[in-house]
Amino acid sequence: MSKKAIVLQTTLELITTQGINATSLSQIIKESGVANGTVYHHFKNKEEIITELYLMLTQDFGTVVMRNTDQGDYKKQFSTMWMNLFHYFVNNPLAFVFSEQIARSPEIPQSLKDRARKYFSEIELYFRNGIRDKVFKSYNTMVMEELFFGNVVSIVKIHENEKVTLQEKHLQQAIEISWRGFVKE
Repeated sequence: MSKKAIVLQTTLELITTQGINATSLSQIIKESGVANGTVYHHFKNKEEIITELYLMLTQDFGTVVMRNTDQGDYKKQFSTMWMNLFHYFVNNPLAFVFSEQIARSPEIPQSLKDRARKYFSEIELYFRNGIRDKVFKSYNTMVMEELFFGNVVSIVKIHENEKVTLQEKHLQQAIEISWRGFVKE
C-alpha cells in the first residue's frame, strides 16, 4: 500500500470512529506512521485529505452500484444494483459508516457534495431512462437515488446492528418492496 493510501485509510478509520472535528492532522500523521514531510507532499492539510477520501469513496459507491448491470430489463438491473450496494457495504464496514455518518454530515461542504454528484450519473441515468420508458413513476431522480440508497442502508443496518443472519429470501423481499415503490403500476 502506498504512503498516500495509508494516510487515506488511517483517516477513514479515525473519522469513522471519532468524527471529522475530533480527528487532527497530527493524529493522522502519528497513527499512519507516515513522516510529516510525506503527508505534506501529498496533502496540504486535513481538509484536502477529507476531500480526496470523500471523492474516492463516492466514486467507489457509484462504480460498485452499476457493476454488471446489463441494459434492458429494468427490474433485473435494479436487483443487481441493490445487491451490489448491499454486499459492498457489508464487506466494507468503514465505507458504510463513512457514507452514513460522514458523507451526509454538515462537516462536508455542499460544494464538495455537488462535485461528487458526477459519480452517480449512471445511477441517475438509469432512473431517468426508466421514467422516460414509463417503467418508473415520474419522480425527481435525486429523490429516487436517495430512497434507493436508503432502502439498502436499512437492510445493512439490520444485518450489522441486529446481528441477524439475513437469508437470500429476505434480501429478495427487500428488493421487491423497494422496487414496488419506484415502478409504475
